[in-house]
Amino acid sequence: MKKITKYLVIITNIFILYYLLIANNWLVYNMTYTKTLLFVFSICIFIYINGIVVNDGREYKRNILCYILFFYILLFAFTFIIGRPMFYFSKKYHLFMQLKPFYTITEQLKNGSTISILKNIIGNIIALIPSSFLLMLYSKKNENIFRQSLIIIPTILFIELFQDYSHTGAFDIDDIILNYFGVLIFTFLITRFHIIDKIRHLFNTDFNIKTKIKNILFYISLVVLIIIDVFVIMK
Repeated sequence: MKKITKYLVIITNIFILYYLLIANNWLVYNMTYTKTLLFVFSICIFIYINGIVVNDGREYKRNILCYILFFYILLFAFTFIIGRPMFYFSKKYHLFMQLKPFYTITEQLKNGSTISILKNIIGNIIALIPSSFLLMLYSKKNENIFRQSLIIIPTILFIELFQDYSHTGAFDIDDIILNYFGVLIFTFLITRFHIIDKIRHLFNTDFNIKTKIKNILFYISLVVLIIIDVFVIMK
């Protein structure tokens, strides 16, 4: 029953995200990074608690796929919707395209403010790290950076090209460099020191929690998620 509830909640929240971020334009500009992050984080916590309740290897795998889905929804919202102009599609890529490697990075470090550096350099470095992390959680085979690259590189290219095509941003080669550099460093560190194995265990266990406590946690996470859904929609 709880597995059915989980998938109903996931489907419902996908429709809520669609309503918030695409279907209703006035809500798009009332959304913030914090509210969207809270929304996605709360449903991931609900999915995680459901995994503890069910305590099944296949369910843990499916849960990680759900995390990946919601991360990419969050990435899409951050990259193309929140604080961005409305989509305007054109057959011509006439926006500014920065194709000189390290030009933007150098200019930011020389002339950018602290906030600008954090957003444009540090932000780009960490942007795709959650994707790398989740891919490694899903399968040990993805601890290989070359396997990750089959997903990460097309994702980065799509973001840069679609920003230009949709007029929500500009194509910048330095964004690609920073995105991929972040993934490379993260993958090296988390596998070199075997941190991923310890973290993977946390996503594949029920911590020997008693059934009664599991049920209480499940319904608490469901209630919290509903409250946050209402808060995000009504505010």
